[in-house]
Amino acid sequence: MTRPSVHQLVDEAAAWAPEDWWRLELRSFRGAAATQRELALLAPREVATSEYRSVTAASCLQGLAYIVSFAAPVTAAAAMIRWSLSGTAYDFPLGFAGILTLIALIVTVWSEIQERRHPRAASRSAVRTIAFLHIVPGLVTIAIALGAGERQIIDAGWWWLAVVGVDVLVYVVLTFLALRRTRGPQNPHENVQQSIREIPDAVVRDILSARDAAIARLVDRSLIDAATAARATATRAGELGLTMAPEVGSDYYRPADEERH
Repeated sequence: MTRPSVHQLVDEAAAWAPEDWWRLELRSFRGAAATQRELALLAPREVATSEYRSVTAASCLQGLAYIVSFAAPVTAAAAMIRWSLSGTAYDFPLGFAGILTLIALIVTVWSEIQERRHPRAASRSAVRTIAFLHIVPGLVTIAIALGAGERQIIDAGWWWLAVVGVDVLVYVVLTFLALRRTRGPQNPHENVQQSIREIPDAVVRDILSARDAAIARLVDRSLIDAATAARATATRAGELGLTMAPEVGSDYYRPADEERH
C-alpha cells in the first residue's frame, strides 16, 4: 500500500490549520523513520498518532530488549530476597541472578554502541530511573550473596557475583557521565536536528524540495498567502512545525521553555 504523500495532504485540505504544518512536516519525513520518531514527540498528539507509525519489527525488538534490561536486575534481586527469606541453605540463586544480569549487561553494551552511533539526549529523570533499576537491585543481590557466606558463593560460581558488580559499576559510571554530558544533543529539539544530520544530504534536499512544492501548492489553492509561504519555505528541515505553529505542539517539550531557563 502506497503511503500518502505531502501533495495528497495539500490537495485534500479544505482549509489549512496550525496542526497541518506539523502534519506536513511529519509526512515529509515519512521515509526517515528516526527523524519522524523525534518529530512525533514534539508534534500535537493527534497529528503524531495519525502520521507516525511507530510499531515495526525493529521497534518491537528494541522495546523488548529495554524491558528485559530493566526487569532482569529487579527479578534477580527478587529471587535473592525470596531465597534469603526462605530460611534454607539450598537452591542459592546467585547463578540465576547472574545470568539475568549478564543479559541486561549485554543489552546495555548494545544500547551504548547505538548511542555512540546515533547520539540522543535523554531526560535526567529517565537517566536516574534507569540507573536506579540497575544499581539498587544489584546492590541488594551483592549484599545477600556476601551475607550467605564464602561457601555458597564458590558453589554457585563467584563469577556471577562479579557480573552483578560490573553491572552496578557500569551504571554508576554511565549515570555520572550522562548527568555531566555537555557534548551532543541536549534536548528533544536537538535530537531532531541530530537525526537529520544522520540522513544523507541528497535525501534531505529531496525532502525539502517536496515540502516546498507542497507549500507552493498551498498558495496556488489560496489556503495560505505568499508571505506565509515565504516564511515556511525559509525554515530549516525539521523546524516547520516549531516555526509556523509552536503553540499547538506537544507539551512534552517546547524550545521556548529552554530559553526561559
